[in-house]
Amino acid sequence: MELTSKSQETIIAVIKGKPIEANRIITNRHGKKFEFDRVAANTRGGFCLDQMRDDEVILAPGLIYREVKEV
Repeated sequence: MELTSKSQETIIAVIKGKPIEANRIITNRHGKKFEFDRVAANTRGGFCLDQMRDDEVILAPGLIYREVKEV
């Protein structure tokens, strides 16, 4: 996923015991918005993609974002 813009609002996620500042909302180059949902579970040094839904993306260092559905 290529990021083209970022929200000014940030969250703090804890990954491997370290706080990481991340954007709460990201937008891809097609204009789809994604909101931070959770930190990915790390298994055997990697991430199992089975933990993700079809409307989610994962970004380094292990942040899962879910697509924002417009109402």
